Amino acid sequence: MPKGPKWKTAILMIASTLCLSGCVEARQLEKLGLITAVGYDLDGKNTIKGTVVVHKFDALAKNVTKVISVEAHTSKSLRQKQNLRSDQRLVSGQLRCVVYSKALAKKGIIQLVDTLNRDPNIGNMVYLMISEHDASSIINVGKKNVKLNLGTYLYNLIRQNVESEQMLSPTLQDFNHSYHDNGKDPVLPLLKLENGDVSVAGTALFKDDRLVGILPTNKLFFLKILAEKYKSGTEEFGFNREDFKSILKGNEGRSFRTVYNKLFLEIDNIRSHTKIKLVDKKNVRFRVEIKFASRLLETTEPLELGSAKNVKFIERQIEKKMEKEIHDLLIFFQKKGVDPVGIGNEYIAHIRGKKITPKEWRSIYKNAKFEVRVKNTIVKTGVID
Repeated sequence: MPKGPKWKTAILMIASTLCLSGCVEARQLEKLGLITAVGYDLDGKNTIKGTVVVHKFDALAKNVTKVISVEAHTSKSLRQKQNLRSDQRLVSGQLRCVVYSKALAKKGIIQLVDTLNRDPNIGNMVYLMISEHDASSIINVGKKNVKLNLGTYLYNLIRQNVESEQMLSPTLQDFNHSYHDNGKDPVLPLLKLENGDVSVAGTALFKDDRLVGILPTNKLFFLKILAEKYKSGTEEFGFNREDFKSILKGNEGRSFRTVYNKLFLEIDNIRSHTKIKLVDKKNVRFRVEIKFASRLLETTEPLELGSAKNVKFIERQIEKKMEKEIHDLLIFFQKKGVDPVGIGNEYIAHIRGKKITPKEWRSIYKNAKFEVRVKNTIVKTGVID
């Protein structure tokens, strides 16, 4: 083992550093208020109300939270006023989510988003959300329960839906990428209060940084399949019973009661691939080709599934339903003047030698035409995980 004054000095320096590091960290946690969620609302014509959830550590190591609301003209002034109402210095290093009111989002949120971008303590994986009403009403849900860390709760609410592919990822990074992308617009989840609980009510559609429309939850499957590859996720389809009369299973001595006027199928999408092609540059016509493999999980009435012909019939019925739904959705986006799918990226990629401005693309987008082709393959039936 090495000997001498240099070795002893090195050991003393390492030991001192470890001890000091431990002491400094403990003192800081006791003095800091960790902001885990922020809400922004319009409060008059020239004032913004900022509401924060502060996670605190008391001397007994019990975790408690506090909600602070103040009014100001800028986000920096909001923070200063919030600090005046806290016994601990507020820091944003543990920020998990930011909620903007619907009224504020209609005016534009890029100034407030830029504030997040400029803060080196805030990571790119913070979730951005829109509140159907006041953002403060969402933030104050956990006010009565001081042990509830609302920032973590909202973060987990969105994360588990993103991971189960029920919605598109709404991180700060995702918003920035779509906002600065000439051929794509951002989307964020819309939250609402329902019986005292926070739930996802749909998807907020943005034109640049302004909210211009809401996509209901029953259309999220089709947006997801257009915008990204699917690896999981379920969808329910409703059909006229008469269309399936030829493959309805016989009673076989049992009485099957008709509960609904329609027949419903539940599928589980296990694999998908979407390709968007500009097939006519002059007339701006796009072809959307979707291939996906699915499992038939459930039907509201028993069907004869032992025949390959019957399975092919179901596949075609689902394909026709999806083709209509997706085409209608693209027309809906077009009328709203939003492009969350990235149709513009495909167009711009085929226009070489000429730079297309965002304004020019939006003008071209108004007259675009769409053709949708879906190829569905049912690989399993009756499988439920």
